[in-house]
Amino acid sequence: MRASLRTPGKQRLGCRGGFSLIELLVVIAIIGVLVALMMPAVQASRERARMTQCRNNLKQIGTAIHSFHSQYDALPPSRNYDHYTSWAFLILPHLEQVNLFDNWDPALKYYYQNDTARLTHIAPYMCPTRRSEPAASTQNDDILSPYEISGHVPGTLADYASSAGYGPPGIWNWITSNGAMIMGDATTDPPTVPIGGYAPPGAKLLTWKSRTSFRDLTDGSSNTILVGEKHVRPSRFGIAQEDGAIYNGDHPASFSRCGGPGYPLARSSTDTYLDNFGSYHQDICNFVLGDGSVRGVSVYIATDILGRLTARNDSEIVSEF
Repeated sequence: MRASLRTPGKQRLGCRGGFSLIELLVVIAIIGVLVALMMPAVQASRERARMTQCRNNLKQIGTAIHSFHSQYDALPPSRNYDHYTSWAFLILPHLEQVNLFDNWDPALKYYYQNDTARLTHIAPYMCPTRRSEPAASTQNDDILSPYEISGHVPGTLADYASSAGYGPPGIWNWITSNGAMIMGDATTDPPTVPIGGYAPPGAKLLTWKSRTSFRDLTDGSSNTILVGEKHVRPSRFGIAQEDGAIYNGDHPASFSRCGGPGYPLARSSTDTYLDNFGSYHQDICNFVLGDGSVRGVSVYIATDILGRLTARNDSEIVSEF
């Protein structure tokens, strides 16, 4: 019989087993605590990045408005005329979107534009805290006249709106509004309907011009809002007259907002306002002012002060806000 090769006095080394159940539970508990401690910091960091992107968007919009003014010696109108197009489309060449701008037939109302012109998504028009994916309106982008195109005509959305001024006159963004950007002066063929002031069915836009320039911001460009984040309830995403097509010059609440008594900054995404500025950032709403600067304004700002900032010429200059 073969002799054993085991060396006398030496024992075979044993293999240690895995972690015990208690040890595993302790490790898992420690990891859970660390993750719980880290999550608020991670979320806060992500929101800071989204806030920065939102302000960069408004900075680009402000730069485009200044470039527009340099070319035309005028601010872009909130809409060149009722039923035609809004400021957001008019500044596209100054956002390096000349090809998209050229897809628009300037003589035709919004409802008769092609899909490319109406639906192309513009990234700087979306706040990443609220949404960032391309989206189109789903309801109410339709014309009221029974003699024109019927049914909903979708268009791309945006999270920013021009300032129509001190409400409630500002909510219709008409020629009497006192915001920095109001409805333009236009001629149509056939001529505008005298009562109501809108272009008749089938009318072609012949000419238009802005009614305001930086010279009209008599309260000071650094004290006058051009564009800011618009309040939209989650349940109203894509629904015109609150969050409709940003290029549609027919529904003011889709492309403009106002301030003043009854029109405070929204403090919650679910606040039931239709014509107010507001954001999805915590306690802050961002604006670009006439001097091109971007400011984050507390949602607790006094309603009257916000209204003064939306008015271009009320002689009530706001020094601190």
